[in-house]
Amino acid sequence: MVRTVVSGICGRTGMLVAAQLATAEGVKLVGGVEAPGHDTVGAKLADILGQSELPGRVVGALSDLDPDAFDVLVDFSVPEQSALCAEFSAAAGTGLVVATTGLTETQTGKVRAASSRAAVVLASNTSVGANVLFALLERAGAALDEDFDIEIVEAHHRGKRDAPSGTALTAADILARARGKSSDTVVVAGRSGLSAGRKRGEIGVHSVRGGSIAGRHTIRFLSGLETLALEHVALSREAFAVGAVRAARFAAVSGPGLYDMLDVLGLREAADNEGSEGNTGP
Repeated sequence: MVRTVVSGICGRTGMLVAAQLATAEGVKLVGGVEAPGHDTVGAKLADILGQSELPGRVVGALSDLDPDAFDVLVDFSVPEQSALCAEFSAAAGTGLVVATTGLTETQTGKVRAASSRAAVVLASNTSVGANVLFALLERAGAALDEDFDIEIVEAHHRGKRDAPSGTALTAADILARARGKSSDTVVVAGRSGLSAGRKRGEIGVHSVRGGSIAGRHTIRFLSGLETLALEHVALSREAFAVGAVRAARFAAVSGPGLYDMLDVLGLREAADNEGSEGNTGP
């Protein structure tokens, strides 16, 4: 039985992840973490999730957790907390799943550093369908040369803080690498003004925010002769929760290292055969 704790347990997605971990086969929810001062700190998990058989409570600091009492820490919180989770896992050797987006380079560096001591799954999107899309993009990016312009449009609910989304940036990075380029040199996030004409080889990324959209990512390849579109739509945040359960199971049985959802879903070998760099994370 994989014992899990959810960081950001009372967030929109964190609550769904906790509910999945509380009921899925082979895993057990034993604790939760929220920001100090949050009104759920000290509350029983059983009361928060409405499941009387659940043990454990919500704590307001990672230091209040007993590292011997659980196997994997699953983080759906904010970037600052993700960095703290990485430091905790590095010290305790517990598995870690980081699905928070918008991390700075420094924060991502801490997550990567933790992988020398623990199994770390770093994922911009934990849904199964989105990661199959990533695998398809590696093939499409390698097959379609710069005669095909690439445009990525992502849409999310009005409350999403970071833009472009982590999923869109992962897609752009995959496509850039498939063409032998660095995303730093070819990705353009949004366009405006009189000098916003498209350059050859550019990858455009555009963000839409509104309503309650869980997540929609559309990638278009456009030449002068034809177009191809690939799209993933998350109909519910529960899709991320289901994938997070699989990631937690994977982290519990894997040795120290940095992994992504391609590893979790067994898609890494197929990606490697298409020229992927391998186990480098998203």
